[in-house]
Amino acid sequence: MRRALLMCTILMATIITPLVGSSQAASGEDTLVCCDAAPVELYLIGSDSNKRLTPFEADLGEEAQSVSVETSISSQESIGRWLLPNTWAGEVPSSTWTFSINYEVSNAAGVRLNATATVSVGSKSFSTETEPGSSFLAQGSGALSFDIDVEAFTTSGSSNIEIELTVQAVLFSVPAADAKLEFLWGSEDDASSLEATIPLMDIFMVEPEIEGSDVYLAVRLDSPWGLSTLAMAESIMLKVNGIPVSGDPIETAVGDTVRVTWTWSGASGGIESINVEVELEFQPGQPSLRGSATFEIETFDTGGGTGTYYPPDEPLRTDGAGSSMVLDISMNLENRDGGLMLERITTITIDDEMAFWMRWGMDHIGDENPSLSQMLRAFSAGAVSDEDRVSRFIEEVERSEFERQMVSLGPMYLNAGLGLDTEELLGDFRSFNELKIEVDLNGKTAVINHPVTLRFSTTEIVEDGTRIDLLRNFIVVQPAPLWSDYSLTLNARSSAMTALSNSIVRESKAFDFSVSRMPWGDQITMEGENIDQSETFALSTLPTASPAYAPLTLSVLTLVGLLGAFVVGLRLTRNRRRTYLYLETVLAPFVLLVTMFGYPIAFIGIALGAVAVIWMVTAVASPRLVGVSRQTSTPKYPKIQCPACQTANPITTDVRPHRFNCSGCGRVIKLVA
Repeated sequence: MRRALLMCTILMATIITPLVGSSQAASGEDTLVCCDAAPVELYLIGSDSNKRLTPFEADLGEEAQSVSVETSISSQESIGRWLLPNTWAGEVPSSTWTFSINYEVSNAAGVRLNATATVSVGSKSFSTETEPGSSFLAQGSGALSFDIDVEAFTTSGSSNIEIELTVQAVLFSVPAADAKLEFLWGSEDDASSLEATIPLMDIFMVEPEIEGSDVYLAVRLDSPWGLSTLAMAESIMLKVNGIPVSGDPIETAVGDTVRVTWTWSGASGGIESINVEVELEFQPGQPSLRGSATFEIETFDTGGGTGTYYPPDEPLRTDGAGSSMVLDISMNLENRDGGLMLERITTITIDDEMAFWMRWGMDHIGDENPSLSQMLRAFSAGAVSDEDRVSRFIEEVERSEFERQMVSLGPMYLNAGLGLDTEELLGDFRSFNELKIEVDLNGKTAVINHPVTLRFSTTEIVEDGTRIDLLRNFIVVQPAPLWSDYSLTLNARSSAMTALSNSIVRESKAFDFSVSRMPWGDQITMEGENIDQSETFALSTLPTASPAYAPLTLSVLTLVGLLGAFVVGLRLTRNRRRTYLYLETVLAPFVLLVTMFGYPIAFIGIALGAVAVIWMVTAVASPRLVGVSRQTSTPKYPKIQCPACQTANPITTDVRPHRFNCSGCGRVIKLVA
């Protein structure tokens, strides 16, 4: 009996083992759907000993690299050698490659030259020389081109492609003393390149994963450029039965292999056969790389998971286009405890791939997987248990733990993870008196592609009378942008006795900027939409608690100054026509507007002084009123009463004896002393 049981066990193990191995192999096998050799434009970049070829236009810089020839030469001289390392293994067909390099001839009628372009791949070498018709380069700019016939050959994964330009003879025609031939490359304006047909990558279709009624369809990109393959490519699209799959895919990477996964929810239920096609536009103007495969799937009407693929590996932070970001910044300046206190609330709303990466990272707090990036491995488990972790949802304990640890890990997480310069955006974490960080998941706790909001509430002491930058360009520009663009709304206020004086935005005109001053405080408003990640700017101001700059003080002094100047004008026009002075009261709002628009105190003084002078000149120059006699001073005389009628009569002379008639009764009165 024991022997029978033992034999049955061995037999069952013998049968099951290959079945299990076969199932795992089938599920682990990816289907190669693309690609043979394809046309590609390889741009010349780099200088000195680091001259390279790249298929990515984003690698071109703003300034061109160059090599100059300033004297005629009659022997072979190398202009440059550009290298593309580790080309993809595959078959290279027989074709014609085109090498084009920009040039500029200055201070000469032209240049006659004999040049050679040589392509080398491993032990293979193909060359061509300048044609007789193109051996003369006229004065000015142009492009020198070579058509190089390349025979069919096979490349290995370690093969390098090199293109070298040499000149054997250079002769200037009617040269001046500083005649020069300059070869240019490496910039958007001088995009010299080699157009070739080579293997670029392998594209694999991954066996679909089923979760209820959701189908996760993935492609795997293997290429010599790793993450740059997806980040720098123009676009990638997946179609099921000829219909594009909507929604943003999830991108992950292991080594140089990139996996892109879409969620397809259009299954009809049960068992069905679907045709899946991928289309990758690697370069603009070049044919797209395509491949397709047919799969048999079975879905169930039990709903799906979160509706978004949950990758086992850390997702990429960008697909090459970058994520969108919205910033809302509120600032308030107060005089508190004898110092200037700046309160700041910075709200950052993040969407697209970056938001998914943040959610995935919060769901992995405390994960000790060594393959995680440094930004995620820096977070410790804290109060997060194994049951909470990797649950596809962000539990309250995970959110709280993330907020708590961000107080110390914030600069590293923002700088290295989100590509944001914390000091330019938020200020120095070490100088904050108070710091509070809040996370808003915007109504969705699932690990899906849905916005995440970070809110930083800070207070810090700023030095009175010292100009500071409230905000500067804060995005760390990268070749594969983490951010496509951003929108910004900033509102800064002061109190009645503190000022944000002399505020200005430098180095940029991409924002709507305004400053206003009311008796209860200064206000700065700065707004911009669809701002490019490379936009440079600086918002600077001078915070102060000096009464001379305080909004309340300036408002009162402006009103008092206007009122005083007008009163003086009225006194000067007591006997003059005041029509012109009244008409010029329209200048008073001008001074008030200078104050309200936040101009510096010097501008307010100039405006107030100018209006006062105009009013004084107008008052003095106004015509006199007609029919008004001048007031003369009447002398005062002593008076004497009439003895008869008691009428007081003025005595207008000192002569004695003096006779006069009483102004009352007419009797003659005689004064003898």
